[in-house]
Amino acid sequence: MSTPTLKQIRFFVAAVDWGSLSRAAAHLNVAQPALSQQIAQLEATLRNPLLSRTARGVHPTEAGQRFYRHARTILRQVDGAVADLTGPEPVIGRVAIGLPTSVSTLLAYPLLGRILRDYPGIRPELFESLSGYLHELIAQRRLELAILYRDRSGPGLTVQPVLREELFLVTRADPDAPATITMREVASLPLVMPSPTHTLRTMVEAAFAREGLSLTVIADVDSLPTMRRIAASGLAAAILPISGLSGLDEAARPGMIRIVEPTITRPLGLCYAADQPLAGPAALVADLMVAEMRRLVEDGAWGNAVLV
Repeated sequence: MSTPTLKQIRFFVAAVDWGSLSRAAAHLNVAQPALSQQIAQLEATLRNPLLSRTARGVHPTEAGQRFYRHARTILRQVDGAVADLTGPEPVIGRVAIGLPTSVSTLLAYPLLGRILRDYPGIRPELFESLSGYLHELIAQRRLELAILYRDRSGPGLTVQPVLREELFLVTRADPDAPATITMREVASLPLVMPSPTHTLRTMVEAAFAREGLSLTVIADVDSLPTMRRIAASGLAAAILPISGLSGLDEAARPGMIRIVEPTITRPLGLCYAADQPLAGPAALVADLMVAEMRRLVEDGAWGNAVLV
């Protein structure tokens, strides 16, 4: 029986991380047909399809998800063994990272821990703000990396899709509250939402508009902690992902009701300026960001988020 090669494993991991064969090939500086051939040989060796290929990109199959976890471990061990014997030059530099507040509550602590432990020569600079402002900072070259609510690249911006998370109705905790609520029922409730230019607001309004509905917004609030407090008090409800409630004590935690008919999801992707390919410390930190987000989802710490 043949054995997978390290090249095949690296190519497969890159395809999963980038969610696209073309982006993975560009990241690895290889031709896409060569990458596709190596992954096809890997699938033949393992006698399992590892990637599901669609017009929007690729994502791992169930077998691919299992193999990805092993593959990541293998690559870390090999890279660590090589570094231990060859004594590479230490990686030194600053990397400016932007995280939306709801993402920061989950990702910032484990991410900074990984950076400081694995690359002590890297000085991370963390900015926490609204998604739209983080996008501006990337355009101004004030950030190298950011997590934004996007799953497609656009003018001046490269996006590596990572996950999708579902949005919930957040309201006063009530043990008798229903498990679900329809979008039509939500439309009649008083809501506090971010200002109209905020990505979450535009995304939710678009979802309601597709169903012929509109929101009943009684206040625009560009503060996640304030929105949570208002929702917990019962003054008005909010629409947020589970990640937006992470880090709260149970006593301060508002109630969450799943919105159905239909559900609402939003994408999260790793983003950077299209004309500044990742290299050096920024490339290493980008890999850690994707790896930590995937770990949080796989460990169940990111609520009901799903990897893409």
